[in-house]
Amino acid sequence: MDRELMKQRVIAVIQTSLGIEFVKDTDFKYSLLDPRIGLQPRDLLVVFFELEKAFRIKFTEADILKRRFDELDNIVEAVWEKVDK
Repeated sequence: MDRELMKQRVIAVIQTSLGIEFVKDTDFKYSLLDPRIGLQPRDLLVVFFELEKAFRIKFTEADILKRRFDELDNIVEAVWEKVDK
């Protein structure tokens, strides 16, 4: 799996688990907590667990502290590091 496909799968997990739809790629230039996106911190917790389930991975506290888990590129990178390629 390449990174672009991984990114699309991560986006799909976020959209499905939260019942939202990103309308354009520019949405991903902002923090998911930005008012333009409108997610709440608790939503990121849902995303965290849904990504673990979808990709059959386990995040550690260090994974979350190492990078901002509220930005799509950082989330994709965190998943990328955990997934068997």
